[in-house]
Amino acid sequence: MTGGEYLTPRVPPHSLEAEVAVLGSVMLDAATLDEESVSNLRAPMFYRAAHRQIFAAMLALHGQGTPPDLVTVSEELQRAGQLDDAGGAVYLVGLGEQVPTAAYAEHYARIVREKWMLREVISQAGRAMQTAYDAELPLEDILAQAGQVGQNLDTRVNQGAYSASEVVGSILQAIATGKGEKPLATGLSDLDHQLDGGLYPQTLTILAARPSMGKSALALNIAENVAGQLIDEGVRGQVAVVSLEMPREDLMLRVLSSAAKVQSGDIRNAMTGRGTLTERQHDRVVTASARIDVLALTMLDDPVLDANLRTLSAKLRRLHRETPLRLVLIDYLQLMTLGSGGENRQQEVSSISRALKQLAREFGCPFLVLSQLSRAVEQRPNHRPMLSDLRESGAIEQDADNILFIYRDEYYNPQTDQQGVAEVIVGKQRAGAVGTVRLQFQSKFVRFANLATGVTYA
Repeated sequence: MTGGEYLTPRVPPHSLEAEVAVLGSVMLDAATLDEESVSNLRAPMFYRAAHRQIFAAMLALHGQGTPPDLVTVSEELQRAGQLDDAGGAVYLVGLGEQVPTAAYAEHYARIVREKWMLREVISQAGRAMQTAYDAELPLEDILAQAGQVGQNLDTRVNQGAYSASEVVGSILQAIATGKGEKPLATGLSDLDHQLDGGLYPQTLTILAARPSMGKSALALNIAENVAGQLIDEGVRGQVAVVSLEMPREDLMLRVLSSAAKVQSGDIRNAMTGRGTLTERQHDRVVTASARIDVLALTMLDDPVLDANLRTLSAKLRRLHRETPLRLVLIDYLQLMTLGSGGENRQQEVSSISRALKQLAREFGCPFLVLSQLSRAVEQRPNHRPMLSDLRESGAIEQDADNILFIYRDEYYNPQTDQQGVAEVIVGKQRAGAVGTVRLQFQSKFVRFANLATGVTYA
């Protein structure tokens, strides 16, 4: 017996009865299209081609403010040259006659949507299987594709088509209620003010600086504060920290040192038996540990796999399914690869920055991505960074919503009167003004604070 004899034709999941019930309900009562489950349907979700054409005509009429009844739907299909393909006027009459009431339209709409989602999963899984059989892509790319099967089905069909009235309506609703999308506060009030409240959902923020300026410290300060906000506001979610340079123990040591205001060297010496903490230091570390212990901070610490964008994307999607991602921190951009080869480094970095922006939109959360600067900064009398200093790709400047630079004058001029002062230069802000914010830099604890008070809001 050959392998083909084991195969039997399978009909994709569908329910013609549910599709007829939805269409007939709309014929009986046009207000059905405003009910939640029905309004979430789109024509491609219907299995039968005729039903797709009929529902598309109904939506078009509804969008024009015309009730979709037998006469108007017939005329709309006739105008589009689709009436015969849709079964003709006789079939339309039968739709209304088969449904005695529109009361159960939402129930049937959910069935139509569920069957469509099952068909989509089958389709995506089939493409993933074919990719695996072909074996022409690297294994990590094949696994990444397989990991995306079934993702974002609830939003896919609705993406990309919004009327002006929908968008304006959502803005007016937010103005009236004050319940629009709120930014995540960085914990540094002056920086939040400059960023119009903080880091907004779906944005890509690049934090760039020369080595030893404190970009990892500032990013971790922000991550710690955001994780604290989630607890304070009772929001379900997590902050993902992707460290491609520093192991998780070193990262946590920095967070602990910063939160406890105990030098990391003292903590490390106590850990290795080369010293002991004072009683006051010990109490601070224990108190800070208790606070950090409840934070929803997830640290990704596989510098080989996580550096590959496709593998990292699959891992982040899995985390997002388990607990929504509210902030993703990546340290740092220049250590990432596509893993596919065939591109020069500048093209690769361009593709990575664009993909990170797309992930921010997919997850609906801000991405804070650290970046190196070129050596051109060191060769100028004024060492303050500018956009042209971003290393390896001008596409970073294009893709990012915000670009922040860190400058500390004491690094270049030991005798400066700006000891302990850091400048965060907002070099780009897509939705706001550029400018400079001055912060306090507590080098002993590798911690940033508001300059006026020296106190962070974490």
